[in-house]
Amino acid sequence: MCGIYHIKKRIVLAAVVVALVLFSAYASMGIGSAYSAADENNLVSYDGKVEHIFTHELVFDTAKAFSSSNSVRDCFDKDHLTAKEFKALLGELYKNGYVLVGLDSILSGEPVVVPSGKKPLVMSFDDMTYDTVNRGCIDKLVVVDGKIFDYTKNAEPKLSRERENVTILESFIDEHPDFSHNGARATLCVNGYNGILGYRCTPTCKVSEDYQAEETQACKKTVAALSALGYTFASHTYYHKYFNSCSAAMIEKDCIAWQKYIRPIVGDTRVLCYPAGEHKAKDPKNEIFKRYGFDVFLCVGNFAGTDYERASADARYLYRLPFDGTALRLYEKAYAHLADTRAIYDGSRFRPFSYTGGYHK
Repeated sequence: MCGIYHIKKRIVLAAVVVALVLFSAYASMGIGSAYSAADENNLVSYDGKVEHIFTHELVFDTAKAFSSSNSVRDCFDKDHLTAKEFKALLGELYKNGYVLVGLDSILSGEPVVVPSGKKPLVMSFDDMTYDTVNRGCIDKLVVVDGKIFDYTKNAEPKLSRERENVTILESFIDEHPDFSHNGARATLCVNGYNGILGYRCTPTCKVSEDYQAEETQACKKTVAALSALGYTFASHTYYHKYFNSCSAAMIEKDCIAWQKYIRPIVGDTRVLCYPAGEHKAKDPKNEIFKRYGFDVFLCVGNFAGTDYERASADARYLYRLPFDGTALRLYEKAYAHLADTRAIYDGSRFRPFSYTGGYHK
């Protein structure tokens, strides 16, 4: 009897050990937690408006970025969020019941499905060039031991996961895995004129051919790691020239450069993000983008599109809301369903929150 008792005890202990190991493994993958049960078993079709927001690169060192000696501080203050603000924004979105869905899922034509009680949100990040070195922004995104880090040469620590939109989003999802439905991530809308993601991988970067080749290979590894996480890529045009002032020849040149230098790094994409949202869908120049395979166009504003855009059979026009210094000050009421902009606002900016009228008054 004593021997049988010890055998049974060992079996029970072994079962407990196996259960703990499985629980730990599932937890590390986001499986088995309370949220995932709800996520898998209580999904509903969402019939409302799918919000789409975007940011530019973040400012992490506000002392440098907003210094009176920084010639681009007005741009940083107007068009960018600080790292502190972006973290607060994610917290607000999470608190208000939003869950991240991928742009591809919106474009698939299938019903948008989210956990019951949640609202879908698409997110995109524009530019991602990092050409303002030592002015309060990071230098580049890098991969270390399979994880994405932001890298800044003249800062301590040089590597972090707290200074840029991608790395802050990854850290947030680590803490709140239910914020990302089906592993969704943001769409990265990149330029090419000074490389992408901080890598000087194009001839317009004015670096040596050897260095450009090294940067291209390194950038491909970072892009592969981002893609594996669920990030997708879009063209923000190669030269970041505004549509209305571009000639047809300039747009053709832009598309050729994108196809030659950026497409081999990020892969095919049907999505083009207009710089500053500026566009005219009826303009014959827009047909050039379509010839190069773009049929989804990201615009700016709280708008459903013109009658022409909504009726278009060969393209989709999707409008996005910017989150930046301007939006935090001027769109407090309009953005209240998404976030409390006053609570997000970083007091280390050099302009006050309570702006009225035009931005530069």
